[in-house]
Amino acid sequence: MAFSMKVSNATIEGLDVIPPGPYEIKLVSFAPKLSKKGDSVNFNPCMVVVGHPEFAGRKIFDTLNSNGYQFADFSHCFGLPLDTDGKDSWLPGSFDGEPSADPKTLPYKGPLVGRTGKIIVAVDNYNGKDSNKVERYICAVADCASKFPKIRHSVDLLKKN
Repeated sequence: MAFSMKVSNATIEGLDVIPPGPYEIKLVSFAPKLSKKGDSVNFNPCMVVVGHPEFAGRKIFDTLNSNGYQFADFSHCFGLPLDTDGKDSWLPGSFDGEPSADPKTLPYKGPLVGRTGKIIVAVDNYNGKDSNKVERYICAVADCASKFPKIRHSVDLLKKN
């Protein structure tokens, strides 16, 4: 029996971007890998839109670089403070394995995956192609300003304000 190998045009061309604005999201996973320069790790969180009548299930990606400034924004979006030893801070949980291991092989163990939060999505254009980007993570830590007075959440991650 003969058959044709079919694939949807949406698979080939990619889905259209979702409109800018606020969305509830759920963190599904991390896909860590070394940055292009090789001097840091991109944690690459994969999130999906939840509770939206038209865009539920749509994936939203971010880079979340280990040398970046977004850790508190990201973690607080899911209602969790950063873990800290008083000197340094890090995402709640851990990436299991040896620090020298390929980041792709380090599974995340912690409370972030499966949690929901709110973000502001923007549409960014790079080389003539539109894509969705996280413009802002909305803090869900109760009384954040009093508990963490030194943390100033970013209001526009794309412009680094």
